Amino acid sequence: MKIHTFLNEEEFLSNCIARIESISKAKLEEKQSFHIVLTGGDTAKLIYSRLRSLHTDWSKWYFYFGDERCVPENHPDLNSLMAKETLLDHIPIKKQQVFIMPSYLGPKKGALEYSKIIDFSVPLDLILLGLGEDGHVASLFPGKDHPADQSVVPVFDSPKLPKERISLSKERINSSDFILLIAKGKKKEEVVQNIKEGKPLPVTSLSPKKALELYYLAI
Repeated sequence: MKIHTFLNEEEFLSNCIARIESISKAKLEEKQSFHIVLTGGDTAKLIYSRLRSLHTDWSKWYFYFGDERCVPENHPDLNSLMAKETLLDHIPIKKQQVFIMPSYLGPKKGALEYSKIIDFSVPLDLILLGLGEDGHVASLFPGKDHPADQSVVPVFDSPKLPKERISLSKERINSSDFILLIAKGKKKEEVVQNIKEGKPLPVTSLSPKKALELYYLAI
């Protein structure tokens, strides 16, 4: 994993956007489409607010989600709602370009239905992931086992509320070309150090096909 540490928010955001832009541009030139997995959280919200100003052919972008809480549709805690309000509503895309996790169906059915979408999608180009203080990514938490043969897994006992969620599996995440981890704050210093030391955590089990990077704002 390549770790980029920043002490300035503007520099952090500019570098995150530049990296997303470079990957998307290469993919659009290569295959005329770009498939990106979005994440939730305050750090992602900052990035999405900036990303929507990117000069690109948005009609060739396709959006997926890495995990979601099992709450009712249009619930304010949904990652997809945050992404809609900060990014998706501000760019010229069609409904068919966005694949929202049906977490309102519950963990089992929601995971099954989203697997049908993910299993038949083209390879994912870039996955954005937040980083938990315990080293979790998406809704894959330390000490929790998930089926290795599923693209999307149900989560019933998340240590963070709500307990029920759905998440891309580690195997599906690792099948992508690029993973970009985003994190900010002094509270993440310990987990970043644990990553450097290679401690066994969900985040240290990531291994995409081309590049795994962490952009960390250490303030």
